[in-house]
Amino acid sequence: MGLRNSPTASKGKRSRLVREDGVAVIAVLWVSMLIMWFGLQIGTENRLMGEEQLHQIRRSQSLHLAIGGCYEALARMGQPLPLNRDEPPELNWQPDGLPRLVGYETGRALVLIEPEGDKVNVNQAAPQQVQEVLVRAGLEEDAAAELADRIADFIDTDDIPRLRGGEKDRYERLGLGYVPFDGPLTTLDQLLLVPGVTPQLLYGHGTGTEESSGDNALGMRIPLLPARDSLYNLLSVHGKNTSLPQRNKGEEPPERIITWEKGGLYRIYSCGTSAAGTPTVVICLIVRYAGDADKGYEILYRKVF
Repeated sequence: MGLRNSPTASKGKRSRLVREDGVAVIAVLWVSMLIMWFGLQIGTENRLMGEEQLHQIRRSQSLHLAIGGCYEALARMGQPLPLNRDEPPELNWQPDGLPRLVGYETGRALVLIEPEGDKVNVNQAAPQQVQEVLVRAGLEEDAAAELADRIADFIDTDDIPRLRGGEKDRYERLGLGYVPFDGPLTTLDQLLLVPGVTPQLLYGHGTGTEESSGDNALGMRIPLLPARDSLYNLLSVHGKNTSLPQRNKGEEPPERIITWEKGGLYRIYSCGTSAAGTPTVVICLIVRYAGDADKGYEILYRKVF
């Protein structure tokens, strides 16, 4: 006669089977969750890579549109004044600071041209004259006076610090890793080496109150375009001008007739924007108009924002 399983043994066996089934279900759920998590991670990474690639494609398009705007400006250097003053500015390009809009199949370029000689040469201006520029750029009188002394000491050839400036020993105490140039600047970007000159002050970006050079005329906002009253737009390392024209901050300069002059220096801003959307790319050129040369111009400086 065979042995029968006791009720207690059968119940224990069923309990073990239930526990084992529960563990298996939990394991399957965990594996499913891990697979879903990895899938989401891969999907997110692919989406971000796609957005980055799209951003780079649009930036490349905008860069080429900005380059096209530069060539449009260079090709029109030396145009005579129009006989009809009501002629649209797109038909006759003068270095008057007015924006010209150039349309292409893939986007557009906003171009501005202005005389570089109207800007204050930071290498030749006295500290008081640089102080006036700093005040125009938004600094208070006291802060502007101190920063003007620092800029003067950065450029001058002596080792004697001004009252509120600083020479080599001050830069060493600050641990900056460099000392004043003790010579003329070759680009305005070098002002960022002077303690107290920030990108916001130099370019006028990020202050919340800046007005870019192209805002008023066409109602277009170009975030990377240096603000009208930024140091970058008020100063230069070229020319002989050492003082600002007298006007209130934010006030439009008086209307005057400006034409091309052989040997003259001009600043060109070209802002390219792809038809597919942002980002915008801004190119700044400083050129000398040389009508008798092969090209008709000489590029002295270029910068891509």
